[in-house]
Amino acid sequence: MAVAGTPVELVLETGDGDGDREYAEEQLQYLLDELSQLELASIDRAPSPLPPPPGTRNAGAWELGALVIGLGGSGALLPVLVGCVQDWLNRRRSGTIRMKIGDDEIELTAVSDEMRQRALEEFLRRHGE
Repeated sequence: MAVAGTPVELVLETGDGDGDREYAEEQLQYLLDELSQLELASIDRAPSPLPPPPGTRNAGAWELGALVIGLGGSGALLPVLVGCVQDWLNRRRSGTIRMKIGDDEIELTAVSDEMRQRALEEFLRRHGE
């Protein structure tokens, strides 16, 4: 199934729990700058999510921001987008980006292992030409 016209949602999360909104915005801007170098049809910011309330089970990780990416007429840019995001995470050495297409979602982290690579390849296969 091709991604044609289907938006790709990227949700950037942090695991450090420091709650520094300025830092979060800075990191999201760095990612936006890199994504703008790709030939994507569109990059839009989703409304800013709120961190989980204090005392919640996963209060150490909260969403930094969300982007909605338009790939254009074909899914050929999906592997390029994934490569850019994975490279950005690896250089940053922390955080997580959830990539979602419709109801299908994969979580990308700076950790690269064989199992995660297979999951990523399967995700790309499902949304390839």
